[in-house]
Order: sequence, then structure tokens, then C-alpha cells
Amino acid sequence: MRWVEEVMTPLSVCLSDTNSCLEALQRLNEINSSGCPVVDKAGELLGTVTMKALIERMIHNDRSPADLSFLEAVERNPLVIKPSLRLEEAWACQFDLAVVIEEDGQIVGVLSRADLAVALYQEAEFQVKELEAILNSAHNGIVVINSDGRITSFNNRAVQLFTRVSREAIGRHVLDVVPIGLMETLETGKSEYSQEFRVGQRTYIMNRVPVIQEGQITGAVGIFQDISEVESLSQELAAVKELNSELNSIIQSSADGLCVTDSAGIVRRVNRIFQKVSLGNTQDLVGRGIQEIEEAVYGHPLFDLVLQRKQPVTIIDNKNNRSLLVTGNPVFDEDGKLLRVVINLRDMTFLNQMQQELIDAKRIIENCQELSESRNRLETGGMIGTGPEMIRVFELIRRVAKVDSTVLLFGESGVGKEGIGKLLHTQSNRAEGPFIKLNCGAIPEQLLESELFGYEQGAFTGARREGKIGMFELAHNGTLLLDEIGDFPLNLQPKLLRVLQERELVPIGGAMPRQINVRILAATHKDLEEMIRGGQFREDLYFRLNVVPIFIPPLRQRHEDIIPLLNHFRDEFSKKYGFKRKFSPEVIEAFLEYDWPGNVRELENMVERLMVVSAGDLIQVSQLPISFKSSAGKSARVSVNSLMPLKEAVDEVERQLIDKALEKFGSTYKAAAALGVNQSTVVRRMARFRRTDAESPA
Repeated sequence: MRWVEEVMTPLSVCLSDTNSCLEALQRLNEINSSGCPVVDKAGELLGTVTMKALIERMIHNDRSPADLSFLEAVERNPLVIKPSLRLEEAWACQFDLAVVIEEDGQIVGVLSRADLAVALYQEAEFQVKELEAILNSAHNGIVVINSDGRITSFNNRAVQLFTRVSREAIGRHVLDVVPIGLMETLETGKSEYSQEFRVGQRTYIMNRVPVIQEGQITGAVGIFQDISEVESLSQELAAVKELNSELNSIIQSSADGLCVTDSAGIVRRVNRIFQKVSLGNTQDLVGRGIQEIEEAVYGHPLFDLVLQRKQPVTIIDNKNNRSLLVTGNPVFDEDGKLLRVVINLRDMTFLNQMQQELIDAKRIIENCQELSESRNRLETGGMIGTGPEMIRVFELIRRVAKVDSTVLLFGESGVGKEGIGKLLHTQSNRAEGPFIKLNCGAIPEQLLESELFGYEQGAFTGARREGKIGMFELAHNGTLLLDEIGDFPLNLQPKLLRVLQERELVPIGGAMPRQINVRILAATHKDLEEMIRGGQFREDLYFRLNVVPIFIPPLRQRHEDIIPLLNHFRDEFSKKYGFKRKFSPEVIEAFLEYDWPGNVRELENMVERLMVVSAGDLIQVSQLPISFKSSAGKSARVSVNSLMPLKEAVDEVERQLIDKALEKFGSTYKAAAALGVNQSTVVRRMARFRRTDAESPA
């Protein structure tokens, strides 16, 4: 349905009675109209003028068009219509040019009968095409015949069912195309519904209706549907119902709460868990907006977040002593249009309680481990030693630390003599006092006496005016470690012996002895007895120092400490430099096979070197010095003495390596670390080898 305002020529200015013919003609050209309203000076409508009337006026008059008035060409009392008038109603009026005026009297345009006819024709043509499109888009076949029985309409569905090309049917008699009983409808004029008929192998249902105009039967319409499709749809419907029932069973059996909404957020389906959590039932929830339910259940606009992000959204809500994990998942069709939102709700309260209990249990275990480690660190002063040799050393230190006996520490360079000295000090009754270390071999002989015993003011040229306190006095009520005692000058040894015997000293340049309360520890890597025989060390001083001798074994004699020391230094340097490195199993094996002539100090320096220069996170054996590689290469050789299946050879090598590691380290944990595998792997391999041995014939 269309209106006058859609077809009229809109006007903003009308012709005035003062305009000339030429001006009127120019105005019509400007608005591209065949006519225009004419108003007087007061704006009142006088009539209309058409281009045809203007041209005739100018042809039959000798005056110039610019001077010629057009009022004689004006048609008085023109038809006036409203812009809201329907085109069909306007056509019923007699006019060549109508003026379109609003309710308030304002002239808004003109409508020519020619423009009206074109618009009505276009509308009729559109309606015909629209009707044709409707017929062709119908799922049912439609056949229309006239009073002669000839087909006037045959839609696409009918073409698919009865003939290949529609124009082969249009204009032909219906009985020549398909016998569907329309001729009987023409004769009887009766409507018939749900009439069954067959064409070939298919069965159809037909509705037949006569077309009656002014009481006369002018045609008939037949509408038919393929029953086979209905039956197929019925089967599909049954399958959908079964699937829906199965889906509902799955939803109801879920341990999580499930809620399904449409794209507008209206609840379509919920399961019993969701009902329980929301304290409602199906009747209360289905049909309600999910936003209202969200506010009451978990207090977050989850549905709105899913709409905004167009992807799954998960939230966690904690209230009323309950923890909920809620996830919203959007469901889209093939065109990306939102169809559904599935909300999954899981009550995490019980799981969180179990998790917290697990965390608490782990924390207790960690605290126990930390307490045990702290106790071990206190007992060993942070020194690493798990083998029997070092355990004997630590036990001896615990006993000796309770007394003030002089202790002489023997051991190669780098074994940790200074650390043992500190451990003796921290476990003794002097732990609150100072611990001072003096390297006797690092101070020139001429300065050692003043550093050790101190001097009075003016004792010698260059001495401090106020004098200086020596190391013995600085260590008062504490412990003094004389490292590298084998390098102590022979001429100063008597003075040191007096301090050890009398517990007093006389500073350089002094006259009065000073009492000191110092525990003396000495350390050396030299053979003092050999030095005594060579006249390089006083025997009486040796006996005074060697009250309690403690020998610290070299690292090559305690291989079980290599891996713990390696891990200890690795962790220390990781904290120091801010990065982490791992050692490959081949590197660990090379460390275990190396003799470590520089002992713990060499191991510490090597770990730092490898961690600093390594380009990657995994330290490979290729980064070791040549001495390490050759040692590792010798130990890594596997000899084959006879041919055997490859799988048996691999098993045999694994067996030998595990046996060798267990024999060397004594535990599956240490063996696994040396072999670069988990402890559980070693246990499984051992169990498999035992089963194989048991199944083998004797």
C-alpha cells in the first residue's frame, strides 16, 4: 500500500500571479514537473498551470514570453488532496493535476495523473511479482486453472514434482499435465480438503478450491503436499525427541549445575543441581530472566559478560560460606549468531576444603623438613657431608666443641678446614664471642708478629702513636683460627708456644704480660712431623697444638658428598645471579668420576664457572674442561663381548649400570641421581629384572 506523499512532486515555492510565462516555464523545468500551483500575493491558491498550457499561451501570443503573463493559462479550482491519501483513492478522483496540501493548509507538492498511473502500474507489477515469489517459495505445490481448464499458474514446487519446465505447463490443459481433479472442482464448485492421490511412486494430499467472481466459477486452485516428506519429518521428529530425552538425561545426571538460556537470557532448561543451588524448582526458573537468577545465586552479571566477549567466561564467587565456580559458554549457529548460553555451576566448597587440608599438610611437611634442615645446618654449620667419614668428623666436633682443648685441623687445601673451625666455634660455649681467622702464610714474617701479638705506642719506627691490639686480644673470649700453621715463622714459634702454655702475651715494646682467654685452633695441609724432622717446626709447639687432631678427608674419598655439594652450590649461585641452570646426567657422572684435586673449593668454583658461562639452561658435558671429559669418557665406555638381540643388550646395560650405581652409592635415590633418572624408574627396572630372573629356566 502506497500514499500520495510517496509519488507527488514536492514543492518548496509556488508560482506567483506576478510571474511571466518565461519565469513559470523556467520554474517547471527546475522542479522537473509538468505543472505547478499558482498563489496570489496573500499566498492563497488561485489554481494550477501546466507546461502544456504555458507553451500554448506563448505560441498563440506575439508578445515576448518575458513580458507575457500566464494567468490566462491558469486552471481555476483545481483538485486538492491530502498527502496521506491512498493512491487507489486518488485514482478514483478526476484530475490532470492535483495540488497536495497538508492539514494546516500548507502546499507541499503536486500530483499529475500520469505520475499516479505510473506509480499504480509499478505497484500492481510488484504485487504480481510478490504473489509469484510467494507461490514459488511455497513448500507445497500449487496449480491454478481458468474456467477453460487451462493452467494459469504452476509454481516451482509443482514443477519439481510434475514437470521439468514451468512454461511447458503454463497454458496447457490441466488434464494433459497432471490429473489432480481440478476439472471436477470447476464443474461442482465444491471445495475439497485432504484428498489423497498418487503420481508414480509418490503419494500426495490435495486441497481443491474453486475461484468464484461475481457468483461465477472462473477457475480452480489445487494445493498439494508430498506425504513422503511428512513421514520423513515424522521420523526426524521422533529422532529429535529421542535425542532431546537423552540430552535431558545427561543434563540431569551431571554433578554440576547446568542452566541453558536463549540469546535474550530467558531460561529454557535447568537440571536438579542448579535448582538445588538456586533454591528453586523447574517451574520457578524456566521462563525467567537469567540476570535475576544470577543476582540471587552468584552475584555476577555472567550472561552480560558472555554477550560482550562472545567467548566462554569463568567467575568465582565466595559468599555464605560457599565457593562457586561458574562458567558461561556461548553457542553460535553457522552464521555466528548467538543461539544459546550454557551456564555451568560447580560448588567448589568441598574441593577447596580438601585443597586447603592438602596445603596445610604440605606446609606441615615443609615445616618439618625445614626444621630438620635447620637442625642439620645447626649441627653441621651449613657444611655438606653425608658420608661416614664426614659423619665421624661432625660427631667428633660435637664432643670437642664442649671443651677448650686446642684442635689441629689436617686436610688438603680446599677441603673446608675454615668451615670446620667455624663449626667448632659456633657449637662451643664461646659462640657469642668473636671468631677470628689469621692466614699465617699470607702475612709477611716481619708483620706477622705485630698482627698477632700487637704492639705498644712507639714500639718501632712507623708504629701507630696509640699502639695496636693484636689478633689474640681481638679474639678474647672467643676463638682464633691459625690457618696454614705450617708457614708460621720458626723464630716466632717460641712466643706462640708461651701463649699456648701461659695464656698470656707481651706486646711488642711492652713490659707487662696481658692475660687472654682465647681458644686456639690451627689448620694445615702440610705434614708437620716431616717439617719437625727437617728442623722447620718446633716439636714442643706441635705437641701443644696437636691436642685434638681432626683429619678432614679429601673430596675424592667421599664421592657421596659430590651431588649434595653440587646442588648446594647450584642453589647458592642461582640466588646470587638470579638465574637457574640444570646439570645434565652426563655432567653429574663426570663430576662423580673426577678426582677433585682442589677438593670442595674446586667444586664450588667449577659450579660457578659453568653456571656463568653456560648459554642455555641445561649445562652439557661439552662445556666441561678436557680433564673432566676424559674422565667421563673412560667411565662411560660400554664393552660388548658377544652378539645378542639389541633389546637384551639394552636391558643388560641398564642392569649393569643400576647394579654399579647401587653398589657405589648404597641407595636408590643416590643411584637415580647419578644415572639421571627418577628414583621410581630405578625401582621399576629392578623389579622387572627380578621378574625376568624368576621366569628364566634354571
